[in-house]
Amino acid sequence: MTNPITVIAPIKLAAGKTEADLLAASDKFQKEFANSQPGLIRRELVRKGDGEYLDIIQFQSMADADAIIEKEKESAACHAFFSVMDMSEETADASKNVDFYPSLATYS
Repeated sequence: MTNPITVIAPIKLAAGKTEADLLAASDKFQKEFANSQPGLIRRELVRKGDGEYLDIIQFQSMADADAIIEKEKESAACHAFFSVMDMSEETADASKNVDFYPSLATYS
């Protein structure tokens, strides 16, 4: 049995983009891509503060996370989601700080 994996991905808004833009792109990404991915348990977008957010995603396994991340490269909805994010070289290092955490126990 594999343990679920939680991914925490920091997001900073691109210049000129608003929280409403982020939510619209996130909704489109969820409907057109994420909802149809096997192995994706849940996704939550949270406000961190002042144009910064966290996308928190839980996968059934690391293999599922890897497979979905690979598919994102070809997804137009994913590209649209990324287009509202600051992907400049300065913040690219922060976006590489996507963290993967294996679950030890899950409670409902």
